[in-house]
Amino acid sequence: MTQALLLAGDYYHNPQFAFDGVGAALRAQEIEVVCTTDYAALGAEALAGVQMLVILRDGIQFPDGPDAPPVVWMQPAQEDAIEQFVLGGGAFLALHNAGWAYPTKGGYRRTLGGYYIGHPPYARFAVEVVNHEHPVTAGVESYEIEDEQHWLHWDYDRVTPLLISQGQDGRQSVSGWAYEYGQGRVVYLPHGHTPDSILHPAFQRLLGNAARWLLRRA
Repeated sequence: MTQALLLAGDYYHNPQFAFDGVGAALRAQEIEVVCTTDYAALGAEALAGVQMLVILRDGIQFPDGPDAPPVVWMQPAQEDAIEQFVLGGGAFLALHNAGWAYPTKGGYRRTLGGYYIGHPPYARFAVEVVNHEHPVTAGVESYEIEDEQHWLHWDYDRVTPLLISQGQDGRQSVSGWAYEYGQGRVVYLPHGHTPDSILHPAFQRLLGNAARWLLRRA
């Protein structure tokens, strides 16, 4: 059976939200999901037996507590392992905060295809499907959702934007993309701060579509 490694959970995000909500969407596609919070173990060995990597966690940890400066946890060897995994044909599904506070240069940044800039307070905002032809957005219409509206930079010269978010203040951001990297594929999708945002019907549909496209089933 196809197997996915789902890394989730950090100071700001309960891992069980992702394990339950994202895991259900993947299992519905007959994917076995291995759930972990152990960011330190993410590397070539952990990726050797799976076909898909899923991340819903940020790139920092607080070894001295939340009142002390955080540190970036991802090491160069981990960046290289992820990049080589995708270049060699692996699937990478990056969710919500998977672009926040990670190394801004190197293998992870190249693989993701963009990075996080910031977000306004949790609120309701609109998401427009701007690419109806891509398999990831099949059957998905523009929608509204309550979540964090992440603002992101994306590599417009090589990444296909799928969604655009617009807040109540009118500010917009790319809010989902897909592209092929080497022999593998990458999808970034925007939501995931709360259980309700993960279980939003449009997001669940996007997750299922993304899994099929990443694994070349669609």
